[in-house]
Amino acid sequence: MLGTLAVLLLALRLFASQVDALSPRLEALLEARIGVPVSIDHLALSLERNVLHLELEDLHAQTPDGQALIGLDRLSLRLDAWATLRHLAPIFSDARMSGLEFHLYQQPDIAWGWPSPAKLPLGVAPQPEVDLESLDAWAGLLLRQRLWVDNSRIMLHGQQQTVMLHAPSLLLNGDHRRTRLEGSLNIVEAPDVLASELPAITMRAEMQPGQQGFRDFSAALQLDMQLDHLVVLAALFRPDRMPFLEQVGGHVQLWGRWQEGALADARLALDVPELTLRKDVEYAVLRNIQASGQWLRDSEGGEAWLSGNAETVEWAQPEGVGDGPALPHHWYLSHQPGQWELRTSAFELASLAAWREYALLPESLTRVLQTLSPRGQVQGLSLGQREGRWGVDAALTNVAVLPWQQAPGGGPLDAWVQARDLRGRVTFNSAGDSTLYFPELFDVPMQLSHAEGVVEWVYDGPNTMISGRDLNVDWDGAQVSGGFGLIAGQQSGQFGLDIAFADVDAISRPLSQWLPMKAFEPKLREWLENDIGGLVPQGSLKLSQPLGPAASSDQLSATLALEVTQGHLPIAPEWPRLEDVEGRLLWQGGVLQAQVEHAQSHGVEVSQGTIRMEKEQPLQLSGSLQSDGASLLNFVQAMPDMDTLPRSDITVDGIIEGDIALVLPLDNEEALQLEINARPALSAVRYASLPITLRDLDGGLSWQQVGEAHALLGELSSQWQGGDIRAELMADQRVALQGSVESSALWSLAGLPAEQARQMMSGRTQWQGEVSLAARPVLTLESRLLGITSALPEPFAKTSDQPWPWQLRAEFESGRVSTQLADKAAARFQTLNSGALAAEVVLGNAVQRPNWPSQPGWRLEAGLDTLDPMAWHAVLSPILSGGALASASSGESTPLEVLLRAGCLRFRDKCFGAFNASGTLTGQRAALQLSGDMLSGRLDYQPASERPLDVAISMLVLDRLLDLPAKEHDATVAAPDSWVDAIETQHVAPVAIPDWLAELPNGRLRLADISVGGTRFGPLTAYWQTDDRRFSLSPVGLTLGQLSARGELVWEGNAVNSRTRADISIQGGDVGTALEQLNQPVAMRSRTTDLAAELTWSGAPWQLDLSRAGGEMSADIRDGRFVTLESTPARLVGLLNFDNILRRLRFDFSDLTGQGTAFDRVHGTADVAEGQLLLRGPLQIDAPATTLTLTGSVNLLQRELDQRLGVTLPVSQSLPIAAIAVGAPIVGGALFLADQIFGDALDQATTIYYRVRGPWTSPQVTLEGPQ
Repeated sequence: MLGTLAVLLLALRLFASQVDALSPRLEALLEARIGVPVSIDHLALSLERNVLHLELEDLHAQTPDGQALIGLDRLSLRLDAWATLRHLAPIFSDARMSGLEFHLYQQPDIAWGWPSPAKLPLGVAPQPEVDLESLDAWAGLLLRQRLWVDNSRIMLHGQQQTVMLHAPSLLLNGDHRRTRLEGSLNIVEAPDVLASELPAITMRAEMQPGQQGFRDFSAALQLDMQLDHLVVLAALFRPDRMPFLEQVGGHVQLWGRWQEGALADARLALDVPELTLRKDVEYAVLRNIQASGQWLRDSEGGEAWLSGNAETVEWAQPEGVGDGPALPHHWYLSHQPGQWELRTSAFELASLAAWREYALLPESLTRVLQTLSPRGQVQGLSLGQREGRWGVDAALTNVAVLPWQQAPGGGPLDAWVQARDLRGRVTFNSAGDSTLYFPELFDVPMQLSHAEGVVEWVYDGPNTMISGRDLNVDWDGAQVSGGFGLIAGQQSGQFGLDIAFADVDAISRPLSQWLPMKAFEPKLREWLENDIGGLVPQGSLKLSQPLGPAASSDQLSATLALEVTQGHLPIAPEWPRLEDVEGRLLWQGGVLQAQVEHAQSHGVEVSQGTIRMEKEQPLQLSGSLQSDGASLLNFVQAMPDMDTLPRSDITVDGIIEGDIALVLPLDNEEALQLEINARPALSAVRYASLPITLRDLDGGLSWQQVGEAHALLGELSSQWQGGDIRAELMADQRVALQGSVESSALWSLAGLPAEQARQMMSGRTQWQGEVSLAARPVLTLESRLLGITSALPEPFAKTSDQPWPWQLRAEFESGRVSTQLADKAAARFQTLNSGALAAEVVLGNAVQRPNWPSQPGWRLEAGLDTLDPMAWHAVLSPILSGGALASASSGESTPLEVLLRAGCLRFRDKCFGAFNASGTLTGQRAALQLSGDMLSGRLDYQPASERPLDVAISMLVLDRLLDLPAKEHDATVAAPDSWVDAIETQHVAPVAIPDWLAELPNGRLRLADISVGGTRFGPLTAYWQTDDRRFSLSPVGLTLGQLSARGELVWEGNAVNSRTRADISIQGGDVGTALEQLNQPVAMRSRTTDLAAELTWSGAPWQLDLSRAGGEMSADIRDGRFVTLESTPARLVGLLNFDNILRRLRFDFSDLTGQGTAFDRVHGTADVAEGQLLLRGPLQIDAPATTLTLTGSVNLLQRELDQRLGVTLPVSQSLPIAAIAVGAPIVGGALFLADQIFGDALDQATTIYYRVRGPWTSPQVTLEGPQ
């Protein structure tokens, strides 16, 4: 051993002595290594005992273009030979180097190196591979040295700028117990200016030998790094796909610990106030980043933990990103030779998708992130490699992805993701509502309440294969299951879909939203979007579609099978659709076929129906029809151009059978061909607006349509009211009508009963007409009315063989109707723009063609030579009594104007002169003006007012009416002398309250002038109020001469009987003026008159009978005289027959009493009860010279008197009888007679009494004697 060492030392000495000759060889050797010339100014080698000392000065190398590569000012190495041999590794006891300058240049591929032809020396590589064993070996070798390095520089020449890494000093020294390493590094952006800031990196290390020396050393390392300068390095080393580091601050501390010669523990502390990254125009700003981590050796590998967080993260988040962390808070890394694994805590999936290019991820994952742009939350991520193969596992929640080519998108879902190299699998399940979207097939995303399944993908170079299996979704209540497959290459691909579905509700949602509409050709797609739907209990869809630029819709292969129930689909444009469709639908090979087992439209049933559609061929539909009458009307009204049919007025009984055939080109709907054949068998057809009922309607109809042109052809026959009707429908839109009709049937159109109508008009006649259904539909009817007999008064009387030409024309578009009946009547009607009806009717001699009315409402004008109300009443009374016209008064009234002119108003074969009437009915007001020789006045009716009915008569002539007998054929009977004589002695049963009383409105009657003979009286004013059991006439006022009558009358009762109560007062001046007005004999004159009566009686007001009345009467008449004793009024005053009494008292004093008897006052009160008139106290007559009193009663039933008359004589000695006779002739005559009878007894008596008994027309008066 020692010999060998001696030989070696000797060789070293010989080598040192030849060092000058070795310099060129060393330069050549280095040039061969790096490819460019190397120059060394000085090289010295010496051996000092066991230390080999090498000195080198001014070493330089550059490219032929002058680009510097390496430079060294001085290098001094002292190699400890003994230590080197002992450790079999070079050990320098003293190594000093100063002025080192090393240059690196950025290549076009962004790699770092030397320009050609230079090559980096051995051991220096731009991306060296580092493992723990090599790191431990180099660390152990380095810590054995004693090293001083001063002023070292690394020049980094980028494509845009040059940065210098400057190490002022690096010191490695110590002793056999401890070795220390210290140094710092500055980053200088401008190489010609040294940095004055704090060093970017400072390093301190300490090593202690172990039991085996430096083989099992222990060491500790601390590295402090200021991050401010990293912006320059980041810009220099940033690959194109990486973001720019715009701003960074803070510091990083790194600790390392070696044990037994190996790195056992490493720790990291990071504190960054702000970090700003930029990608194009998007920024990510992280503030207050704090992190700590640790790495521990594990056998040949290790484990690392990192925990950190940024207080705020601001970045351009994709839409829909949640509130989760943008980056994981916790990281875990484990590695062993040939494998490693990284695990993270939860973070936003969008962060991974946004920064996928800067993360170490397998291609199977980066391509998915790139194409699907997922968003959601990563609950956990496992990423690693094993023997060169990638593996990724991730748990995701609320994941949503975008569709890619034919692969679906949607979300949110919960998913478990597994990716291995170029393969991947997602097992998903929705936690709630989610969507699934096939954008190339469906118009809108599927709205799902549940979804689950498996999606797998494989990347094979440029090709992508994606498949979905075990798919089960709940889509708006429908169950869908199946799978899909997608193969996508650079130029071509294929997509397949195989799904089954059940319980599809295409009623609440259109069928087009359930089907892959984009896979269908445009014509079929348009038809399916045209209001087609229903329930699909089961169905399936199989689809295969090529992809790529050369692919076309003709290459699509698809089969769609549906079972349909409660479906609906259109028949033709604007036609009613088919409802309740039951059947099957199959679309295969571009052909659509449907079998309709049952359907209906507005009640019209369809069976054995078929629908077929082929590419470039029209849609074909056919089937059998069956319907009842009501359903047919509903269907016809829903047909195009049939909306004006008065459906609500028509009812049909019976059935209709037929068939339908439709050919509809979808690209030209105007060219449709439609044929509907119907065979009606109807028992009755009714029209509610008119009493029309057609019986036994049969025949055949055919609706034929080509494009917009259509025609209804056929023949129909029916019966109506015993007459026949025949209709022929022709192609020129005309309908020829003919038939026969009973006259009573025509009256039934006005709502009149046939039996009553026959009393006015009877017979049968033929008629014909035509309906034109062209652009302006018109109906024309005509008849000569032969066979019709009219019993109406003139001028409307007609015999059966007398022709009355009748015509009617109705224009439906303009709403105009005109009709003419010979020269008897004419009318025109039209509907105004406002929708109101305007009508004008003329009758009698006023007939001429009326103008088209322009104001809403009815206008009736009649001109008659003679108007006989009783004749018209006799004809119309059966109709009026039957209530046939009652319905005409119901509802809101139409404006009505009536004009009537009659040259003679006839009553009982007598003419009462001309008569005119004009009236209007507008809204809630009716007004009637009357004028004529007998009556003039007006009547107003306003239902909304307090007294709706107001009757004002300005003139009423009763003379000729009073001259007529009570009955038309009674002989003339002389009128009674007075009202008293006219009192009925036959009692009539009380009249019950009539039903019409409740309908009589409240009102007022005013009679201005009443003419009877040559006498006129009035005015009369009366107000009345009514309800269902009461009639009240209050107040009532009548003026007769100087008297005014006031009072009230109440009639009340029930449906069995009634009762009347009257309360009347008569006040005024001379009572004789009233008698003169009434054309009665004037029996009394007076200055003032005050009469009152309160009476009640059974029955109606006109059933007044004093013999059955009850109540009281009072009279107070002053300053008057009895004009004549042969007068009925004298007996009416207290029913005292002065005429008979005084006739017996006076004997022949008529010459004295012819001028009347004066009185000062006549007053008294009487009660009426049970047919008796009872004087309440005496009826007293105060005369100038005497006083007469009358007591007793009057039997009104027997018309007899039972009274006592008292004559008071104001006798005095100074008053001779002659004077009394002169002053009071009646009393004087009585006293004269009494004086002859009683003689001296009269001198003492002042009152003489008489008994008055017997009939009041001839009572018996007897003298009782004086008192």
